[in-house]
Amino acid sequence: MLCVIAKLDQKATDRLNEIKRTAYPAGADIKTIYGHITLAAYTGDDEQRFVCFCKRALADVSAFYIRYHKIEVLDETSIIVAAPEMSEPLTFLHQCIAEEYEDDLDRWTKREGWYPHTTLIYGPQLDLHSICRQMTDSFSPFEAGVNRIEFSRVCENGYEIIDGLALLGPCV
Repeated sequence: MLCVIAKLDQKATDRLNEIKRTAYPAGADIKTIYGHITLAAYTGDDEQRFVCFCKRALADVSAFYIRYHKIEVLDETSIIVAAPEMSEPLTFLHQCIAEEYEDDLDRWTKREGWYPHTTLIYGPQLDLHSICRQMTDSFSPFEAGVNRIEFSRVCENGYEIIDGLALLGPCV
């Protein structure tokens, strides 16, 4: 599977990591977040064509800000996420890809199933609602810059960034 991700700026990624740390005891060794929002998860068989299409379609997109406004549990996938408000630029990125590749996207990134978020914790064995309440206590809404699109191949032990595209200009 090859994912198209909207890469968050370092300040936002640091903020999300701080929020995640509130769910763990002080000094615990936790895996840091690679700050991003998945726009599409391609399951087709021509990754090179897909990447070329995306890079052409998104070449003139400007960097932008999103606003994270809540922390919540997505029970179906056993995750706690930071959810941004829907925004025109974020929706545009997803729609550009989904309009052309709807049949080759996984169920979570098709037009009707896409819910933008950043995963903070995965834990089917955890009391996610209790952890989420704890995280929400220290959360306040914030802005995050998106200035890059990356192509991330899902691997057995994580992911591999195989390509990317800088968005135009500074975040506006």
